[in-house]
Amino acid sequence: MIIQRQKNPIKLYESIFSKYGDIVFFKLGSFRFVMLNDAKAIEQVLQTDSQNYSKSTSYDRFRVIFGNGLLVSEGEVWKKQRRLMAGSFSSKQVERLQPIMVKETNAILNKWKPNEKIDLAKEMNLMTLEIISVGLLGKRQENDSLVLRQALQDILAYLQSSRHLWLQLLIAPFPIKDKYKFAIKLEKLLPLKSTKKFFASIQKVNELVLALINERRSKNLTENFLDMLIKTSGSDEDSKMSDQQMRDEVLNILLAGHESTANALTWTWHELLKNPEIYEKVKQEVHQVLSGESPTYEELEKLVYTKAVFEEAIRLYPPFWRVSRKNKIQTKIQQYDIPEITNVIVSLYTIQRSHKYWQLPEAFKPERFLENGEDHEKFAYIPFGAGPRICIGMNLAMVEALTILSMMIKKFDIEKAFEKDPTYLMSLTLQPKEGCMVNIKKVKA
Repeated sequence: MIIQRQKNPIKLYESIFSKYGDIVFFKLGSFRFVMLNDAKAIEQVLQTDSQNYSKSTSYDRFRVIFGNGLLVSEGEVWKKQRRLMAGSFSSKQVERLQPIMVKETNAILNKWKPNEKIDLAKEMNLMTLEIISVGLLGKRQENDSLVLRQALQDILAYLQSSRHLWLQLLIAPFPIKDKYKFAIKLEKLLPLKSTKKFFASIQKVNELVLALINERRSKNLTENFLDMLIKTSGSDEDSKMSDQQMRDEVLNILLAGHESTANALTWTWHELLKNPEIYEKVKQEVHQVLSGESPTYEELEKLVYTKAVFEEAIRLYPPFWRVSRKNKIQTKIQQYDIPEITNVIVSLYTIQRSHKYWQLPEAFKPERFLENGEDHEKFAYIPFGAGPRICIGMNLAMVEALTILSMMIKKFDIEKAFEKDPTYLMSLTLQPKEGCMVNIKKVKA
């Protein structure tokens, strides 16, 4: 099963659900798992009974990178951090960030040359990283920017490797406490260039972010996300945030934030280029709504069809294609008793393509998300997660996506330069393995 999971996890998930139903229990060594492809069961785990679940043991590996940020923290620490950070992601703060999105997007688009072939997957990754790093951390020295970008790319590339899965399988039969943590320690000791590079990249990011915290604090600014974190971190225990905790939160957003939005945008372009009639409708809306070369924050609200296109893209290709939890006590999911310390896998990809909840689920139909569109179960569509731990940056991601899409369409005609649908690369996020090759042409005046 572990080989199948590494080669093509989606096919494995689909075959398991097809053969055994939408709630499946199994064991792998001493690890217990439940896989969910049922909206009511997912609602129970992520919302109704969420207090009985914590992040699954697989997140222990991410703690090496993300520290104790929102992505992996638990209990009172998570509640405190969520409360302290909520203001930084308010509509008002996102509106303040939108001009930065415009400026950084323009900087990338101005480097594109008409009639050249480019990989949109790489360009979207670069664009979202620049937006989020400038918006979160402020202007940096160019050398620092390059070091940060390369370190983040090295971290993400390493996360796509399967070495950790084999280590976990290797130690599964042994009575070792906290096997995931032990596997991480073992991984760190491996005398391999890739492993050393991975942990060195984490150290580089640590140093850069902690230096930025000290720099921004000394200037007493209120321009970006990091400034807001420093400002909201008071002296009393309820509002205090250590530099290490700030570092953890910044890295969570840098890594998870830019990667997920970049992949969502890449998949959106894949579908637009495969469906020229839908692409034409988006073009018409963008040119009709935008009064200039770039959108104002108010104009984004009028891009109704474009937003529906993006929502449909993340239905078919949810950036975080699965989420997982672990029950702290013995629980019941639907009619099934689940023993404590069972890893619960919520399969976003398959639930959002299930015939049980969607009409023509494999078809790209943005109309589903227009007013009076297709009805669907609430927990059959959860691209940003659900329940108390729903993505705090959901509004930020939507504003960023619409800003980038509309500016690209306003400036360029983009033509398909790929022949086949890409294969999936499934790591932290769902990515097109072959990228998204396109030809770009200047929009005729």
